[in-house]
Amino acid sequence: MTGNAFIGLAVLGNALVSSCAPATRYEQPSALRGYDILITRRDSLGRELAQGLKRRGFTVRQHVRGGGRATAYLFAFTFRETDPPALTWLHVRLADTRTGVVVAAVSAPVDSLGSGPADQARAIVDSLARAAALRRSISPP
Repeated sequence: MTGNAFIGLAVLGNALVSSCAPATRYEQPSALRGYDILITRRDSLGRELAQGLKRRGFTVRQHVRGGGRATAYLFAFTFRETDPPALTWLHVRLADTRTGVVVAAVSAPVDSLGSGPADQARAIVDSLARAAALRRSISPP
């Protein structure tokens, strides 16, 4: 196969693939409520967060599903400071699953959130709901 024939086949193949591919353009929702929240954690904090977000009117899922609405994945991690007073922080992030952009975040010392998963989840959900309301109020129309 000559070089020109190979280039011609490549161009034809690319044109065919491009013409068959759906025209998609992803736009992030302007408000946190525009997302389904994906929580795959099965521990007590994950369950409490899911219940709290559902009570606040968010759509919460436990399984990955392709082709649906915009989804934000909830991930949480702790970080312990090494310098006194050596606080342990809980960090919760909601990241857009298509772009990886963090769309909401909460960080607080674990001791300030309450004694158990229910109290901790309530404080986190309250903060996320406030962030969602604030984001909605400053978003352009």
